[in-house]
Parts: sequence; structure tokens; C-alpha cells
Amino acid sequence: MPDFDYIIVGGGAAGCVLANRLSEDSARRVCLVEAGMDRNARKAIVRIPLAMVTFMAPALAFLGGPKFMSWFETEPEPGLQGRSIALPRGRGTGGSTNVNGQIFIRGQREDFDHWRDLGNPGWGYNDLLPYFRKLERFEILSEPGSARHIRFGDTPLDRQIDPAYHGTSGPLNIAPLRSVNPMAEVFLEAAQRAGHPLNADFNGARQNGVGLYTFTQRNGERVTAEGAYLDPVRHRPNLTVMSETEVTRILFEGREATGIAFRRNGENGRLDAREVILSAGSFASPHLLMLSGIGNARELARHDIPVVADLPGVGENLQDHLDVTIEYRAKSIAPYGVSWRALPHNIGHVFNWIFNKRGLFSSTTGEGGGFISTDPESERPDIQLFFCTGRANTQAASGFTGHGFLMHVCQLRPGSIGRVALKSADPGDKPSILYNFFRGDSTMDVLRKGIRLARKITAQTPFAPHLDAEIDPGPDTDSDGALDAFIRERVSTLFHPVGTCAMGRGERSVVDPATMRVHGVKGLRVVDASIMPSIVSANTVAATYCLAEKAADLIRAEDKTGAMA
Repeated sequence: MPDFDYIIVGGGAAGCVLANRLSEDSARRVCLVEAGMDRNARKAIVRIPLAMVTFMAPALAFLGGPKFMSWFETEPEPGLQGRSIALPRGRGTGGSTNVNGQIFIRGQREDFDHWRDLGNPGWGYNDLLPYFRKLERFEILSEPGSARHIRFGDTPLDRQIDPAYHGTSGPLNIAPLRSVNPMAEVFLEAAQRAGHPLNADFNGARQNGVGLYTFTQRNGERVTAEGAYLDPVRHRPNLTVMSETEVTRILFEGREATGIAFRRNGENGRLDAREVILSAGSFASPHLLMLSGIGNARELARHDIPVVADLPGVGENLQDHLDVTIEYRAKSIAPYGVSWRALPHNIGHVFNWIFNKRGLFSSTTGEGGGFISTDPESERPDIQLFFCTGRANTQAASGFTGHGFLMHVCQLRPGSIGRVALKSADPGDKPSILYNFFRGDSTMDVLRKGIRLARKITAQTPFAPHLDAEIDPGPDTDSDGALDAFIRERVSTLFHPVGTCAMGRGERSVVDPATMRVHGVKGLRVVDASIMPSIVSANTVAATYCLAEKAADLIRAEDKTGAMA
């Protein structure tokens, strides 16, 4: 008899959803295996929303952020003149929800209908909306008055939300900002003057426009996948959490997965299961498949790995969002920052957090933004703006001192297709990652236009009392050639990798959309962002929660019919 019915590899957003939903059946024994630490949701560095800016700042490593991070890196990118990009991922139960910016955006209707049209019936927008509603507790509706402090047009914010698009009793709390920096209001007023309409709900009927983001927070604190899905069900006797356990490969008998091999506390071990579910993310899930003999047979042979299933799509189809940041110096102290002039304000923020869970420490600084089309012939947004009410930035801003603000310009559908590949057969060697930015169908046109649209917003009169100067790339960087050089030098990702185990039924597909099973083998499924056949036009965590909720239903339905391998 196997040790477990289900072994879930990876404790991030998808893994925590599966651990919760699959263990609802007390007759099923579920094991969640995670490489990092457990019980993270109540640690201060995780709870405090602003602490997200410390996870990737070397000078602040003493706060403990590196313990929650796993780092990857691209190969030298030909389209970036040989520059490599650092790629952080969250580590520990909760995964990247421990360290992310907490913005909760689902994506566009067209994104999910495109999934459906690529050969994934049941994965269109109308199919997924019930799962988006199921997973969320939308605080603006579930707690009337929770957004009364937010000025948003002439109508109270909660009256501008259509409840048909939201849930109010799910495990994941989605909240408005507890405190809005005055600069976020400046941004909204300036954006309207630049011709962009207000949008009270980016997850409603339309995504177009500018507004304030909603966040995976509650009472001013971060809500992680662990806190929302795993902690409430830890008491279940049929659920086991194995942390600080590195899975090294999937075990097979013939073409049927029978368990996992792992390394823990310096010792090797194995666990047997009726089924293995990979939820390790878009880098680690394909890596584990290849290490275990599932992938392009010729590539596996190069590393002397016996072939279990020849699936050339494993590790292919890598996609991510492209992002550049415009940095501004402020002449007022309205933006968050460290200075002698702002010292009284910052002391006040400390006490405001301690006693009220409001103010600076309840913010990620990325408070406002928008979705805009750079194509006058199309209303479908192709860029996302993030307006940050301070200069601290996980990608490349100058730091915490002084006062300023940032405008991120994110290309939602870049067109670059990359890959994840083996460097060796050693599980301790991280995979080779190449994005192929600005090659093939990927150009700089949208980012260049997005920068100009962002500058048009900051040129409006509401910014005049606050804006001192654009300091990066600087106002002289204005021609197409100069902007292209800036983009090539500074562009990064938004750390939203997807697609490397894409679902579908074509030759390059990896996962069956009806069952989440890996094609060509038994007893093995993949459920995480790697199964997205194309990237969504938004931060990817919301879609990851959603697909895991739907996958859990598919798995349980198949189990009940007796079809479980």
C-alpha cells in the first residue's frame, strides 16, 4: 500500500489550494512536500506588506529575506546584448505569495478564451469565473464600508462594484488599500486629464482604465496561500506537510509514476503514492519532469537520462511580462521616503502600523495603476502601469532615501517564447533558462509607446507641485533609438513565468486540460502556472489560484468515478 494517495510537490499558491481541497475527503491521504521552511504566514517579514521591498535588497538581508527566496538566472540573452536577468522565486510554504507585491488582477476575458481556443475546452472566461468567485472574499462587498476612506469619483467605491464578478465567502481575502498615499490620488487625476477613464474594478466587466489595485491582504497584513488555504486545515489527520525536503525526481514503474525521491537533512529517501502532482512552478516543474525522464528524448539522451516519455514540449513555451521603470525625483515629501524632513511622518507610520495596521507599512507602494492600449485601433490593453508612491523597487530603482516615485510600464503580451532546459542530470544544478526577449515576434514598439504614454501622464498639472525631475532614463532619452537602448539595458521581467508545461492536446502540449495528467504516462499531473498555454494580461497569481481550484475539482471528480490511475 502506498504511503499516500496524493503527493503534491511544491507549497506555493497552487500546491496550497490542492492540499486544502484534496484533503477535504478524509479517505484520501495527502502529502504536501516543500523545499523551504514551513509556518511562514505569521512571521513579521511576511505579514508586513511593505517588507516585500526587502526580499531582494542585499543591504537588508539581515532581516531574513533570503530564507524565503530561491534564485534562478537566464542565460545571456541575445536580444539584450548578452545581459542575464536574475529571476527570484518564493521559497517555503506559501511560495511566491510570501514575497510578491500582493496585487490581485485576474486578466482579460480574451486571455482565457484564447486558452479555450487553443484546444482547452472548459478553460474559457465563463468557465473560470465561478472559480475566481469561489476563491475570493472580496472585502469591499463582504465588509460594507471597508472602502469608505477611498475617494474614487463621485460615487462610493462599493457602489461601483458589480457583485456578479466577485465572491464574498472564499478563503482568500482581497482588500482595498488601508491607506492611500496622496501621490496615488495625484496619479489618478493626472491620468484622467491625459484621457484615461477611471476603473473602479479591474476584475469586473472591463479592464481598461486607471484605478487603485486590490491586494491579497486582510486588516493591513499580507495574506499568503499558506495562511488562506493551508493553515486552516493543518489539523486534518489525513494531511501531512513535509518541509525542507528537496524532491530530486519522480519514481516510475514503466510509464506509471509511483512516488518521489527526495533529500532531507542530508539523507536520501522515497515516498510512494497513487499519484504525484507537480506544483513546483514554471522553472522547477519542467526541470523535475526532465530529470525524471519526461521531455525531449534527444535532450534527455544527451544527459544519459532514460526516457520514460518523449514529450518535446516540456520546458518549451516559456513566457513572462516585460517591464521597464521610469524614475522621478520629487520636490515634495508626499511620496514615501527616508529624509530628515519626513522623519516625523515616518515615526508616525511606525505607530500607525503598530496600533492601526495602516500607513506606509500596510502599503507595497505600488498603489495605483492602469491598463491601456498603445494601439489606437484596439481597445484591448497591451500595457499595464504600476504607479509606485516611493523609489524603492524590486527591479532597479535607486533605493529608500530621498523622495520620488516610479512608473512601471509592463508589456502584457510580449510575444517572446523561451525555454527551460537541463544543464545536467544532477538535481542540484539549476536549469538553463532563456527567454529570447526581442527576438521572433517580440519587439520594443509597445514598451516604447508605453513609456511615452506614462510620460504624458506625469506631465499633467496635478504632478507639478511634486515633480522635480525624471532621473531615469531622463528627459533627453526621447528618440526611438535612445528609448530602445534604454529598454535593452534596463528591461526586466515582472517575475511571472508561465507556460513550460502547457496544457492542450497538440504535439507540443504536456498536460491534458480535462484531467491535468501528463500526456503519455499514468499517475502524474501538473497543476501550477506552467500549464498556462499563454500568459494572462495581469499579475499571474490570481489565475494560478483559479486554475488550481478548477484542477482540484477535476481531480476529485475523476477520483469519484474510479478513473484515478
